[in-house]
Amino acid sequence: MPTLLRTFRLTCFHWLTCLLLLLSLPSFATESVPQDTLENSIIKIYVTSKSQTSYSPWNADSLASSGSGFIIAGKRILTNAHVVADHIFVEVQRDGTPKRYQATVEFVSHEIDVAVLKVKDETFFDKGKPLALGELPDIHQEIMVHGFPIGGDTLSTTRGIVSRIEYMPYVHSGLSYQSIQIDAAINPGNSGGPALINGKVAGMVMQKSDESAENIGYIIPTVMINRFLADIADGKYDGFPAFLAETQNLLSPSLKQKYQLKENQSGVLISKVCANTAAEKVLKENDVITHIDGKKIDDDGTSALTARKTINFRHYLDLHQIGDTLNLDIVRDGKAQQVKLLLDKDDKSTFTYDKEPRYVIYGGFVFVATETYDACQTREDYDERKDKDKKDDVSITQVLAASGNLGFHDLPSLGVEKINGERFNTFKEFYQRLRATTEPFVILEDYAGYEVAIDRELAASEHANILEQYGIHKDRSKEVSQWDKTLAQHFQMEGASLSSGFFQ
Repeated sequence: MPTLLRTFRLTCFHWLTCLLLLLSLPSFATESVPQDTLENSIIKIYVTSKSQTSYSPWNADSLASSGSGFIIAGKRILTNAHVVADHIFVEVQRDGTPKRYQATVEFVSHEIDVAVLKVKDETFFDKGKPLALGELPDIHQEIMVHGFPIGGDTLSTTRGIVSRIEYMPYVHSGLSYQSIQIDAAINPGNSGGPALINGKVAGMVMQKSDESAENIGYIIPTVMINRFLADIADGKYDGFPAFLAETQNLLSPSLKQKYQLKENQSGVLISKVCANTAAEKVLKENDVITHIDGKKIDDDGTSALTARKTINFRHYLDLHQIGDTLNLDIVRDGKAQQVKLLLDKDDKSTFTYDKEPRYVIYGGFVFVATETYDACQTREDYDERKDKDKKDDVSITQVLAASGNLGFHDLPSLGVEKINGERFNTFKEFYQRLRATTEPFVILEDYAGYEVAIDRELAASEHANILEQYGIHKDRSKEVSQWDKTLAQHFQMEGASLSSGFFQ
């Protein structure tokens, strides 16, 4: 009897141990969405796009690619911005059917790599149902990735787990936002597809790690997707707010002592406040930000995300809309105070998408304009700038060899600061001076004082021949052609004529 009792107790102990182990295991993603719903709600996207470079902006190559997407509420399809970037034509197709439907890009955020598509024939949505957006997953939760990767035409599914929740750069924009790292296999074509946990979307496939790392991929969490959808609810996309100050972590006890922080205080040190911005009105260099919207900032620049996880404090800035007010607790000269920061400026990537190159060819020189990057500057540096109102940078990206540009055939890319001794703020202003000058030579200077001279008469006489030799069908972009009409009208009203030294 005692032996039987010991056996019974031992058995119960083993069963109890197994039960506790089962309860302690991470929850697994059971696919609660019926297979036919998935097949009808996850979409393959075919895109024809164009590729242009600043080196030869008159040329456009046609590219064919594909990606994935999924149906959301409002008869819309969600996908990645990089799937449809620089698109010319977009089609969507369901799994198991050959019919394709034409679609248009309704909204796009190149910052967080998200786009919304509308299908011209809304009967496309008669079968598909919107997939529900879920919450932020837990670490080690199993996740199912769906999409149309290369290597086949049918819907593909891979399994993995949630490995990390990070604040990191998005490859498409170079800007940093919250992302989720997973170890499910992700391949070209998966982009824009949903990653599901318990039948709800936990995120959208965005990118994979470099080739040296295996099975490391990243998805855009639903908190960022919902933030984007809230932005476009009014019919326009405003963007994500910029934090118009630069900060330094305060891991050094000596630095904390210098800036008079108490034992229980932590935060980040403001090393620079961007001049001529809303931040300059409420923040000062050497302020210490201790809380953002009531959330404590640790000395490493992170704030609590969940009970056990932290994230870069700027994540809570990203959740705001343009025009919102950000509440900050700061320590200034040892005294705690609260400030309200107006978020009136959107964060911008240095990468450019969905825009035609702006260019003009003159004397064999290819001039290309890009928007000036508005870098954060101190008040002292900003006041010393001579080009505060500059909106466009103009560069010579290539020299088409001809007798009129001898001596400059091997000229590398050159940023133009002045034309005939004068600075300019916009590409239009540069072009108007180039077009209207009556001087025998056009003199260009870069920021180091290097000069390029163009003989106007020779440039005009060789222009047609240069275009023919290099097979160039357009010597200027559409924008510039429109300026020509305006200039002609202006000179006609003034009773004058355009310079004959410029090409007609």
